[in-house]
Amino acid sequence: MTTNPTIKKLYQLVDIPDFRYSKDCSSIDYGDIASDCDTKTVSIFEAINHISLNIFSIAEDKETSKEKILNLSCIIADLAEIGMATNKISQAASYLSGLKDGNHGS
Repeated sequence: MTTNPTIKKLYQLVDIPDFRYSKDCSSIDYGDIASDCDTKTVSIFEAINHISLNIFSIAEDKETSKEKILNLSCIIADLAEIGMATNKISQAASYLSGLKDGNHGS
């Protein structure tokens, strides 16, 4: 009997090392990682918004193929999943940064 895989999305695989359980995390700057991922997440969601709004004008063009609109929809879905991954990294890094700062960097 085989089991169904429970990890099916990119963001489910994304994880950053936790200094409390991993031996060598001294080179990880959790605060910088959180900030970088926050910026990337915002950029991704701005791109999703831009593409989504442009789909309306593209859809009104009678010469636009259905395939082009479907491709843009797939791009939006992929960007959303990447946005969830960067958000997950940001949240974990922010939390670990706070813990590490609260422990005076130990």
